[in-house]
Amino acid sequence: MLQRYLWKLLPKPQRAFLLGRLSVVDRQVVNKSMSANLAFPAAFEQRDCLFIHVPKCAGSSLCAAMFDGWRPGHLPLYWYEEQFPEQYAAAYKFAFVRDPLERAYSAYAFLHGNTLSGRDHAAQQMVRQYRDFDDFVARWLHPETISRQLHFAAQTDFLIDSLGHLALDFIGYQEHLEQDFKQVCDRLGIVCQLPHVNSSRQRQPLKAREFCSARTRRLVRRAYQRDYELLGYE
Repeated sequence: MLQRYLWKLLPKPQRAFLLGRLSVVDRQVVNKSMSANLAFPAAFEQRDCLFIHVPKCAGSSLCAAMFDGWRPGHLPLYWYEEQFPEQYAAAYKFAFVRDPLERAYSAYAFLHGNTLSGRDHAAQQMVRQYRDFDDFVARWLHPETISRQLHFAAQTDFLIDSLGHLALDFIGYQEHLEQDFKQVCDRLGIVCQLPHVNSSRQRQPLKAREFCSARTRRLVRRAYQRDYELLGYE
């Protein structure tokens, strides 16, 4: 509460400057924390769970199945830990992740080839400046740039607690999505069918690693080094 009031006391130019220096994930935390009437989501209360929605990791499909389409946004684990410590401690905390190369291509294809809402127009214009996925990775997707754009932010940025540790009860993998989703449902004692939503209209039939260059694979590995290491994608 005090942090919210102190932040709002800052003049708008200084506030905008400070926000601009933050990563896109941390900016979301600040903006959400400034909202009035913060409450632990009722959908999570109902399921006794906490789902961290990492962009482009089947989260929209999961929310459609488990929460009747309600989506929590892409808030990181540490935000819930700090805002709602009691509910955080009691909840079954889970997330789904994806091979960083395939996720980066999925985000690129989604932004490049779909009709999107206003909030994604800037990102869409950005990716459309590049000739193809290899060109995009070579010229934009670097360790110092991925934190600026939500679709390409590192997965581990969403999954760490306030001490920088992966602190979830379960991490599912999109590579065996149905199996891991069933494990979550069994743990929560619910029965759900997983739909397929929010996919690119120009879906590439091959996996990204089957058509992108070796240089692209190396650059993606460099950009997402922590994801590769901590999520077991070495």
